[in-house]
Amino acid sequence: MKTTIKSITLLFTAMFVCAINLYGQDMFNARRLTFDSAQEGFPTWSPDGKSIIYQYTDLNDTSGNNGLWKISQDGTRKKQVFKGLAEHPKWSPDGRYIVFDADTGKTINMIPADGGTPIIFLPDTIHIKHGGLPCWSPDASQIAFLEGSELSLCIYNIKTGNIDCIFSKEGMLPFPGCWSDDGKSVLIALMDRQTKKSTIWKISSDGKERKQIIGHHERFYRHLALSPDGSLLVYAVAEGRYLGLYIMSSEGGISLPLTVTPWNHNESPSWSPDGKKVAFTSTRSDNHDIWIMDINTQEIKKKLLMLNKAR
Repeated sequence: MKTTIKSITLLFTAMFVCAINLYGQDMFNARRLTFDSAQEGFPTWSPDGKSIIYQYTDLNDTSGNNGLWKISQDGTRKKQVFKGLAEHPKWSPDGRYIVFDADTGKTINMIPADGGTPIIFLPDTIHIKHGGLPCWSPDASQIAFLEGSELSLCIYNIKTGNIDCIFSKEGMLPFPGCWSDDGKSVLIALMDRQTKKSTIWKISSDGKERKQIIGHHERFYRHLALSPDGSLLVYAVAEGRYLGLYIMSSEGGISLPLTVTPWNHNESPSWSPDGKKVAFTSTRSDNHDIWIMDINTQEIKKKLLMLNKAR
């Protein structure tokens, strides 16, 4: 009887995932936050959860709108905080700064959260190519990033200015995604440069410990986002030519589709500080826009627990 129930559960799960892959579905209600015709993406929440900063990119821009913009989570009080090409912004946990890829991915800069003159903090000996994907440690004392020459995962210490390159692997790209909630490790997407296939790894901040997170979707791409309590991990999956977002336990196991829409990208997830919302980029409106989804983490955890027990 137990085997039968387990088989039925797994069959139902497979049918559920298959249906979502075919027709597309949001696990919870999602609403559109931005409506400009330019590409708007890579949202990052303020520590108080009231605002979001995102990148604005229009290759035909003649009005100086390219850069970083701040908007309240209800869509009001929109304000530009940086002019110029900027990508992959991350708001510091102490609320003071925004770090981002600048100069079409050739440098990493920092600005005060309300805007101001860019701060160039990396020395000339450190090279960035095609973006360093900078991300803050939970205490805002360190920034993890991808160094371009040796393709290494490196960490910059805000107080000392020291830079430690903690991980690299021949033929692989270690894309930093986020830090663990205790600040002791960095979660990365380790991509094979030939096959473009990726795996998820947790690398300790001193580089001495390395652990693979097993059980994610086999077509995992990148865009890692850890929930504020450290229990859930959202990541992007290649659905043919497009990306969908899946969610699983941060320790690994079966994953569930969070938002998968046919013939559209859903990527760059960012959790609100209270863990009740996820902002992400979607092209479902025939344009790159910011969307916000309400999240019931308890419901997700119950479903994941049931599915992992049934394996």
